[in-house]
Amino acid sequence: LEDDTVNANSNLLEQVLVNLLTNAIRYTEPGHGLIVTIKKHEDTVYVGIENKGAHLPEERLDKIWDQFYRIDASRERVKGGTGLGLSIVKQILELHDAQYGAENTKDGVLFYFYLKK
Repeated sequence: LEDDTVNANSNLLEQVLVNLLTNAIRYTEPGHGLIVTIKKHEDTVYVGIENKGAHLPEERLDKIWDQFYRIDASRERVKGGTGLGLSIVKQILELHDAQYGAENTKDGVLFYFYLKK
């Protein structure tokens, strides 16, 4: 990736990474790790952050990007957070015209985005 660059605001991109990594750490089960993947494609760079833990309900995956949305308010309050992290990620990625999403994997949840080179 050293030869590739993306067109992005570095401060905003840092906020995206901090929010996604913090979220992944918060919901990773004790004793498990995270998987961070960066891949270059012809016109984009892919970044994926996967935690190993509980899956998100499929019918709610599109709602997690909404401000203050919580899957389980009582559980999430214990783990901290304001319910704004993924909403901020969404806004920043949309400012960068980036494709992004979240999906359940075999062992957890993957958050990903593509930045244009």
